[in-house]
Amino acid sequence: MKRTNRTAVLAVALAATTGLALLGAPRAGGAAAARGYYTAAQATAGAKAYAQSCAQCHGAQLQGVSAPALKGVSMHGSQSIADIYNFMSQQMPAGAPGSLKPGTYAAIMAYILKQNGHPAGSTALTAQSVKKITEKI
Repeated sequence: MKRTNRTAVLAVALAATTGLALLGAPRAGGAAAARGYYTAAQATAGAKAYAQSCAQCHGAQLQGVSAPALKGVSMHGSQSIADIYNFMSQQMPAGAPGSLKPGTYAAIMAYILKQNGHPAGSTALTAQSVKKITEKI
């Protein structure tokens, strides 16, 4: 009888900890998503680059002016972070597509991620690392 009670208690404890682990699981994208894809300094640099190269069309607050909004409901779940980066780095800015340096595009993407609620981490986003991120913004 004692062994049966111990087994039942262990089963309940295992079920409870498994459920708690699922509640605390990182977003889609694994451990990188939990710790962030970019650094805070990178997002700050991205804000400056965004103001110079993007705000005229996408708005100072990423709200959209003559181009789509880059923040909020219209962005969430629409495309993967990699897809957005690829489009941006090949097609933007509108008057000079692909004219910025890869590090500048990565910084702007970091700023867009920050503005859409993604946390900063300890590793900077790069042109290579962003292409592997399948998580939706």
